[in-house]
Amino acid sequence: MKKNIISYKDTRDNNLATTSQRVIEKMENNPVFPNPPAALENLKKALPEFQAALVKAKGRDKEMVSIKNDKKEIVLTLLTELAEYVNLTSNGDRTAILSSGFDVTIERNSRPEPSIGILEVDLGEPGEATTRIKDIANAIAYVHQYATESPGPNTVWVSEASSHRTYRFTGLTSDKRYWFRVVAIGHSGQNAYSPVVSKAIQ
Repeated sequence: MKKNIISYKDTRDNNLATTSQRVIEKMENNPVFPNPPAALENLKKALPEFQAALVKAKGRDKEMVSIKNDKKEIVLTLLTELAEYVNLTSNGDRTAILSSGFDVTIERNSRPEPSIGILEVDLGEPGEATTRIKDIANAIAYVHQYATESPGPNTVWVSEASSHRTYRFTGLTSDKRYWFRVVAIGHSGQNAYSPVVSKAIQ
């Protein structure tokens, strides 16, 4: 289920009051949301108090500002509860969310996930092996790994993080078989794994 309602945590006070008023008006008798939580009624009571506190806090009196911030926190808590109800009931449907008075997040084009097709493992001097993949356009980092056993659910991989698509492992045991792979990390934290390649070290 998508969560498409924007966060109001950093919204300016006046905009928060406007949004709250809009949500109250649109949520009342809305057939899409027939059973709103008690937060809706509580928001109706809390909003006028918040609006009054906004006016009093304009003089920058510290006590009035503190009271305003307390009232704002109450409004934010109630809005958050209502947003969760709306998101759950609408199942993330954009039109349904908008009918509640809440704003919808802007759907940005996400970057494609990195993809690794081929892993090359070159043997060098005794005890050395170099992993190499083609340049991955959307990768921001690479993790080069090896294991000393055939990969399975509980395999322990030795990892070396790098900004390069190649890495030279040293100190490996000669005449022993190793399994290698590379993980590419994308801009949004996506991971792409290369095929696993096995080599007997010289």
